[in-house]
Amino acid sequence: VAPAGQPAQGEAILIRTPDHKTALIDGGLDAVSLAQQLDSRLPSWQRTLDFVLLTTARPDDIGGLQDVVTRYQIGEVLDAGMLHPNATYASWRHVIAQRAIPYQAVFQGASIALGAQVVLQVLWPPSSLHKGGDEERSNALLLRLVAPGLSMLFLGAAAQSSYALGMVRNSINTNYLHAQIVDIVGAVGKKFPIELTDVLQLAHPSWIVVTPAALSAKQRHVPGITTQLPMTGVLADTTNTTDAGLADWHVLQTAQVGSVEVSSDGVHWNISPM
Repeated sequence: VAPAGQPAQGEAILIRTPDHKTALIDGGLDAVSLAQQLDSRLPSWQRTLDFVLLTTARPDDIGGLQDVVTRYQIGEVLDAGMLHPNATYASWRHVIAQRAIPYQAVFQGASIALGAQVVLQVLWPPSSLHKGGDEERSNALLLRLVAPGLSMLFLGAAAQSSYALGMVRNSINTNYLHAQIVDIVGAVGKKFPIELTDVLQLAHPSWIVVTPAALSAKQRHVPGITTQLPMTGVLADTTNTTDAGLADWHVLQTAQVGSVEVSSDGVHWNISPM
């Protein structure tokens, strides 16, 4: 999702289960774009979402959600909280409280049941949040979806945090990192930390979906700025490589292909641009 007339930036992840449960992870930075996307993917009569999850309090995650919680009936809002709430996050919590939406802070080890067959596992952060540095990314909610025939790892903005990635690499059982698809958010003009390579090797995905984070005000005014992220190094497509330490993965960039759909029939799964 992205504001009209601007390059693709920010993401919103809509999950729909076989027993008709729905969850929305993040909302991008633009309410209009998110509303259009949801309206095109949900039945016209559906004005409910079972879960809304916020992974960080960054503008490219929380912006669209401020509108969603006023237009839909929300079953529960989940996030990891903040040690030092910024104004945007304080406003978010105020709206939730004002509308009496059930809220819960979730941490490492929690499991969120989306109906009878699908579970979201919370892999990060721990209940004792990290102090100092880039707290928003270092304490970003890191989730793993487990469904019949499919597992997905949502690294999100944590893919930009050396601290979060290093702690996940060293403290999480490898079995909880395995995933056919990994979703990450990258910052335009910045390299991913080397710790991302380690986590991806443990996850051993077939596909990586990469979304650019919101452009800065300066970047938005640079003619010809592209949100395509460099795929050399950490995220190189290594399908044909002979290097023993690298996984056999493919990369999809939402800046190039737009929205991406992942579907599963319980046995086979498929990923493709929409």
